[in-house]
Amino acid sequence: MDRNNRMLLLVNAGLFIVIGSIISRLHVLQAWMGVNYEEFAWVLFCFSCGSILSNLIVGRLIPLFGVKRMLMITMICIIVALISFLEKPAYITLLGLWMLLSFGFGGSMVVVMSQAGIVQAQQGKSWMSFFQGVSGIGVIGGMGVGLLSNSILFPIDSHFPLVGLAMLTLLVITIFGYIPYETEQDPEGAKFKLSTPLILLACTNFAVILAISQFLSWSGVMLRDEFQFSDDLATLGSFGFILTETGIRFYGDILSKRFGKIPLLINTGLLTCIFLFSIYLIQHPVWALIGFVCVGLASGTIQPIVFGLSAEQKGSMARNISFILLFQSIAFLVGPMITGSIAQNVGLFEIYLFCSCVSALIVLLGLSLGRLQKVQISKP
Repeated sequence: MDRNNRMLLLVNAGLFIVIGSIISRLHVLQAWMGVNYEEFAWVLFCFSCGSILSNLIVGRLIPLFGVKRMLMITMICIIVALISFLEKPAYITLLGLWMLLSFGFGGSMVVVMSQAGIVQAQQGKSWMSFFQGVSGIGVIGGMGVGLLSNSILFPIDSHFPLVGLAMLTLLVITIFGYIPYETEQDPEGAKFKLSTPLILLACTNFAVILAISQFLSWSGVMLRDEFQFSDDLATLGSFGFILTETGIRFYGDILSKRFGKIPLLINTGLLTCIFLFSIYLIQHPVWALIGFVCVGLASGTIQPIVFGLSAEQKGSMARNISFILLFQSIAFLVGPMITGSIAQNVGLFEIYLFCSCVSALIVLLGLSLGRLQKVQISKP
């Protein structure tokens, strides 16, 4: 692995350290701000809005401003949003900061994932699962920081700005150490080529993100409010999920080669559906923690498969990735609206029933992809 690949992995891991650190403190943020479930859902909604904007804009701006400059801009958005927590914000200000944070993270992911796709296409490396495994290591590191912060009751208005300063350090390293990859597929006037496989892949990404993001977002709140876990112990569920999800991703490319990408997608989608439903059905703290681990093992390879297949599609790499991530952002958008209403008006466990039903869509979409692939192979 050359130096530039290592730099790309470092940027990727750094971004997810930030997100992991924040995810592990969502339930603490909710209590710190003194907002109810519905108001907290609007915070998550604003995160989705910022992410959608980034996916609509950043992919189109990369040919105009260049890869490195766009990465710098999006990372600066993250830094500004986090450092602004030096003082406790008003609720409206919190919504704006969360949108800015998500715009920065979503835009950075468009750049980083398109660069990873170029590496896979140009260098013949089937490393998308490995790349996202490194993302998982970043999340684990960030969640470890969050877990420690929860244990020692480290205040949000100190924690978030420190993470922002760490992000600033990563930005400086990126400016001086990373040389962007270029590809013949992405000239300035490259056209976006919409195809049925790309639409199915985008819908699959929508389903997995909708199910898993809401499963994770409410995990700490559910363990705290339903099973009376303390703030630090309430982080264990999401931490166990991320740990196993990351572990399985390092074997994702091996599993894909052995079983095939689409059959693996179908079976892991089915297992994800079953494990999520079991958490709703059993409603026991021990099984909830076991269920988080099992969902991580089952769902860990789904998104790498989606990105790997999308990298094989024709057209502009950056715009293909932007399209896939746009559906991901839509999932982040509608998820909090639905689950916030479920939590406020029905119950927290019913969120897991909803996530189980959504993950069943992965199976149906995988079957559609498999059928389409057979049709294309049979054509002369």
